[in-house]
Amino acid sequence: MKFSRVMEGAALISIRGGETEIRSLAYDSRKAEPGSLFFAVKGKNFDGNRFVQDAIDRGAVAVVSSEPPSYDIPWAQVVDVRRAMATAACNFYGHPSRQLKVVGVTGTNGKTTVVQLTAEILKGGYISTVGNWFGEKAPSVLTTPESPDIQRMLRKMVEKGFKYASIEASSHGLYFHRLDGIDFDVCVFTNLSGDHLDFHLSMERYFQAKALLFKMVEGPEKWAIINVDDPYGKKLLEMVNCGVLTYSMEKGASIYPEEVSLSLQGIRAVVRTPVGKIRVESPMTGRFNLYNIMASIGAAIVFKKNPEEIEDGIRKFRGVKGRMERFFFGGITVVVDYAHSDDALEKLLRGIREISTGRIILVFGAGGDRDRSKRPRMGRVAGHLADLVIITSDNPRTEDPIKIIREVEEGVREMTTLYTKIPDRKQAIFKALELAKEGDIVVIAGKGHEDYQIIGKERKHFSDQEVVLEYFRGKDEVK
Repeated sequence: MKFSRVMEGAALISIRGGETEIRSLAYDSRKAEPGSLFFAVKGKNFDGNRFVQDAIDRGAVAVVSSEPPSYDIPWAQVVDVRRAMATAACNFYGHPSRQLKVVGVTGTNGKTTVVQLTAEILKGGYISTVGNWFGEKAPSVLTTPESPDIQRMLRKMVEKGFKYASIEASSHGLYFHRLDGIDFDVCVFTNLSGDHLDFHLSMERYFQAKALLFKMVEGPEKWAIINVDDPYGKKLLEMVNCGVLTYSMEKGASIYPEEVSLSLQGIRAVVRTPVGKIRVESPMTGRFNLYNIMASIGAAIVFKKNPEEIEDGIRKFRGVKGRMERFFFGGITVVVDYAHSDDALEKLLRGIREISTGRIILVFGAGGDRDRSKRPRMGRVAGHLADLVIITSDNPRTEDPIKIIREVEEGVREMTTLYTKIPDRKQAIFKALELAKEGDIVVIAGKGHEDYQIIGKERKHFSDQEVVLEYFRGKDEVK
């Protein structure tokens, strides 16, 4: 495709060499190849303009930058590189979202589950924190990938014959224009609670970043699916300009449960919807997962899926790795979950308390180089809702893990004295399992699907699930 056509619709300051043929898009100079168009993206800790020569050396034939030309090569100077990159990606891949029915899911918690469950019901593709599916599996690097990666995966979905796509819309992804140009048909709001405030600085700014998705879904043929039990959902309800389906645990919403049974084995419920009752039989558990199921039911209803199709998709969906993932060993239940904010941790522990008969033993920590304000809040939630707390390391990154643990401890000790600190995460998990008795539930929170720990700037292999299995193999309980 000609350079000028790729850049059509972008806010250009100037362009030269518009007839140059573009064969691929690259925003990382290390991935540039012969025929690439290189986007010199500026970030907080890097400037893509420093890597233009590297991209050229690897075969890049044109550059998009917010700076005027500094090399004798076809060059587009633009107002905003990220916005221009999104526009260019849509053009280069032929606007694949226009050939799909696309669901965008935003909120603090539940996005991954809603995205993947919706894809199961619709038999569509998905782009999520825990992997991508477009006829073949691909690992995730970001919750919401950069725009060229999203458009490439959407194009593959079209080529593979998919009719539907579900996409996680993170606040960072929306703020940095990674989703610009996507023709969303439905947007879903799960909930909002304190997270990423190191970046957004306030809950209002965090909310406004999430609300950007709903500004992309306007008109009588578009739909919003909103959790009105969340105060921010009610606020969003006043802002949307499209069709709306609401969901709630209470009667009065478009979608709500009439009967609910929760156990360690799963969810059984009868859900009232605008198209009649839907019987939920899910291997997932916890009240928060019933919210996620109702959100997916809403998206499926909009696309005119009948109750039998919806029920079948819910029944077949086994859940997401690292999201309320359960293991059973000799009367002890182990739950591995990604909860890494105070609200997510509270929802998780309250959900487990509702179905538990024994003690809850919690192992958790907090990530380094991230929002410090949530650490004592997480500690208070843990001390209030768990019977025994073991504070450990998560992804300390460049912070001192002992310092992080102390900040979490401030909140824990306000609520309980039944806690201990074990910085080594493997030792902490082993200790929790050693203390567990029949009927107890050991909750390991914070990392979920992640199979690594980031210590300093090094990523080391570490899996909570593997550690659990290692412990029980040593006890001859895993064959």
